[in-house]
Amino acid sequence: MARTAFGRRLAELRAERGLSLRALGELAHFSRGYLWDLEAGTKLPSPSSAARIDQALSAGGQLATLASAAPSPLQQVEALRQQVNDTVTNGGLAPAAVDDWERTAYGYGLATRYQPAPALLAALATDFAELSGQLQRRHTSSVLRRLTRVTAEMAGLMFLTLVKLAEQDAARAWARTARVAAAECGDSTLHSWVRAQEAYIHYYAGQYREALAVARHAHELATHQPCVGGVLAAALEARALGRLGQPDAARAAIGSAEAILAGLAADQVIASAFGYNEAQLRFHEGNALTHLNDVERAWAAQRRALELYPDSDYLDRTLVHLDRAACLAQCGDTSAAMTYATAALGPLRQDERQGLLTSRGHEILRALPERARALPPAREFQDLLMVGAGPERSEP
Repeated sequence: MARTAFGRRLAELRAERGLSLRALGELAHFSRGYLWDLEAGTKLPSPSSAARIDQALSAGGQLATLASAAPSPLQQVEALRQQVNDTVTNGGLAPAAVDDWERTAYGYGLATRYQPAPALLAALATDFAELSGQLQRRHTSSVLRRLTRVTAEMAGLMFLTLVKLAEQDAARAWARTARVAAAECGDSTLHSWVRAQEAYIHYYAGQYREALAVARHAHELATHQPCVGGVLAAALEARALGRLGQPDAARAAIGSAEAILAGLAADQVIASAFGYNEAQLRFHEGNALTHLNDVERAWAAQRRALELYPDSDYLDRTLVHLDRAACLAQCGDTSAAMTYATAALGPLRQDERQGLLTSRGHEILRALPERARALPPAREFQDLLMVGAGPERSEP
């Protein structure tokens, strides 16, 4: 059959050139979903479209020849049958195409640990636009369920990235989208993850009691098995309780997070937005203890976090360093605190400092006595925060 032959040859040529579907789509100006349909044999392109793909692959007209080959009467009958079948079965994505979307979301989860938020947001927006188009097509129930799950994950990554950029209003809007998608696909573990991440929106907006309420809802949604949503929620509770000056409850929440982390499956203990590991736990523990002014224990947790985080995880590592600067300031060594904070932020690019890091730096400055803010190390740190940081936002 012409469509099958075309799809098979397209897949072979793409593999020979080492191109992903996304890369080929950018070269030939077609969507990834359309190329998936061609490779799956559910569509046959026009000769002109095949010629564009030929050109992108430097295939010397092979695909255009296949696309324009006259079908036999039997092939025409089979093509008619396939057209009817596509209509009856909703013309949905092939399972391999859904696999690709799931791998895409997984890759973005890993990228959150090292890619600057502005670049990540742009990439997510591009892929989400294509995903939105796929959702508007008709699918089988199983394919639709999987796509809805990917939608919840991608929307969750969108609002998580917006939180990093200190864009809380936009993050709240995307959180609603993620909640609806997670509830629609009927996965309580995923819904727990979405709600736990959403709690961080309220936390960074200074709404600590609301953050606690959302985190506790994430606990309720979690299944009896330990899950990433549960440990994220417990860690957030510890940080919010630290802000609220409740040391006993904060330490109990840290203990709960440790217990859940110990029960996670190995494929969940990863450096990803969809995972959780000890480095994150020690960062969150140290942050909670910093706000409780428990400098000695905070320092120990921070030291362990810095031992565990790779250098590529610049955001969390820098937030840990800023917590250390806050501890130095609490001990009365303002000059050392500001020098330490400047050393932590100074090597980062402007797009890396944007958002939470700049907000946290301003918060540390505001906590200093007025006379300390006039000292040269504090002025140097303030100047660094102002360089290309955009409008100041508070990270309470």
